[in-house]
Amino acid sequence: MTPLSMPSGKFGDQPALDGLLQLVAIQANAEVVNAGLNLVVALTHAAMAGADGASITLSRNGMLATVAASNETVGGMDADQYATGQGPCISAATDGHQIYVDSLDEESRWPQFIPRAKARGINSILSMPLLARGRPLGALNIYSTMVGAFAGPEQTMAARCAQQASDFLASATVDVSPAEISGRIREALQVRQAVTLAVGVVMDREGVSVDDAYSMLLQSAHARATSLREQAHHVLDSTERLAPRGRAKDEGPTWTAS
Repeated sequence: MTPLSMPSGKFGDQPALDGLLQLVAIQANAEVVNAGLNLVVALTHAAMAGADGASITLSRNGMLATVAASNETVGGMDADQYATGQGPCISAATDGHQIYVDSLDEESRWPQFIPRAKARGINSILSMPLLARGRPLGALNIYSTMVGAFAGPEQTMAARCAQQASDFLASATVDVSPAEISGRIREALQVRQAVTLAVGVVMDREGVSVDDAYSMLLQSAHARATSLREQAHHVLDSTERLAPRGRAKDEGPTWTAS
């Protein structure tokens, strides 16, 4: 069978290109998300009494990084946690649980991180997990020089801010690994190949043009209440089953929606 060119303007109307379209959006989404998360950080800092700064830690390409911070001290606090591999923001971002440190003087967890935090003058920390599609993607971190800065009401406010950030993240593609990108490309190309081959089968069976064959394939998918991808595989599978028997020249058209 000779290679086919898909009908202009038609292939993009069906779901097979979703993976490739998402790839195009990744970088733009990251820039938009960063701007949105900076706004969340600013609002959190302003709304939380006793907060001396806030930041957002996000997982990107399998690594935690600060994508928004209200000041250098806060950015340094996050960096100290990444450097030591321990701290409330890492715990919240990876385990998906709220972490509250009322007083670093009474805190025994994260022994390598605590001295660095004290050196920066921080005494209490509240890290709220950011969740999207049921999994932790990062954390909203709030720091204070005061002991006991974030009591019950402040934690409620922080939870609201974290929810806003989580909702924003859930609508964007920002945690995409190279393996996931490769998988999306591979899947999209496989679907395109299946649809192209199926169109060629319909052309051969019915003696129609590529445009008409594509339309018939699409109509068949609608009739069977299935996706274009599934209908393409159905056509190819039926062709493989019929191939050994062949088809007599005087047989009529074999195209059906079944």
